[in-house]
Amino acid sequence: MFKSFNCLIILLTILLFSCQSKVDFFSKKPVDRIETHNEPAIPEEINGMILIPGGWFAMGSKQKADERPVHKVYVKSFYLDKYEVTVEEYRRFCVATGRRMPIQPFWNSDNHPVVNVSWYDARAYAKWACKRLPTEAEWEYAARAGGKNLSYPLKVERAYIKSYGNIADFSLFQKEYRRTVLNNYEDGFPYTSPVGYFPPNPFGIYDLEGNVLEWCADWYDSHYYSQSPAENPTGPAKGNYKVIRGGSWNRSGEYLRTTFRTWYPPQCTFNFLGFRCAMDVEVVQQQKKSSPYLTDLN
Repeated sequence: MFKSFNCLIILLTILLFSCQSKVDFFSKKPVDRIETHNEPAIPEEINGMILIPGGWFAMGSKQKADERPVHKVYVKSFYLDKYEVTVEEYRRFCVATGRRMPIQPFWNSDNHPVVNVSWYDARAYAKWACKRLPTEAEWEYAARAGGKNLSYPLKVERAYIKSYGNIADFSLFQKEYRRTVLNNYEDGFPYTSPVGYFPPNPFGIYDLEGNVLEWCADWYDSHYYSQSPAENPTGPAKGNYKVIRGGSWNRSGEYLRTTFRTWYPPQCTFNFLGFRCAMDVEVVQQQKKSSPYLTDLN
């Protein structure tokens, strides 16, 4: 009798606990559930631009006075054009804005990088395309694939030769014998080449080591590295020259270095100087919020 009574008590306790659990399950919100509202996913590539994931890197080198000191810099994530802006793309901008198309050399076709554009021209195009010019720090960070110790050339195999990109080579020497060129190298193009013809860097960006030099957003200062802020530096507030980065079809030797800095007055134009654009991640997020199915930012 006593054992039966104990069993009855235990059974009633189990039933009561089970009912209470069901009430709690249906009437109470689990305390470990957190409501989240995710931002739209950031695409790795959009409209010909590659997402460059941000991070710290050692900017500069000991090779040249204006590349010193080597200093730690943080670059936030941003988008960068996969290719240099082409003649065709720039012509569309000129038609849309009523701007005069700069005269292109006879060897520059629609799928080649546009040249003979000033820094002001490049900035105007970037603004029209809802983009901007990359900062010098962003450019070097991307060229070095996130700050890796990369120097030109990339030395990747293409068509049974070691490709250094489109730089000053034997084909240029045949046209202009006074040029200093890389010995025992032939890239097949004495002047510019179609964008993306040579292999990309590890981030998937093309022609950083050659084809044409590229305008950056920053003013140039040979001593800027000694006073540069650690995070997202944008260059001096003012100056007389704009930073130029990269390699080009008419350069070889010491220019084949990811850290090499060049500068020109912003009004200058040359047949070896072009540009590519950058874009902030926040701009892409905002664009995707306003149009979730957006695939073309222009």
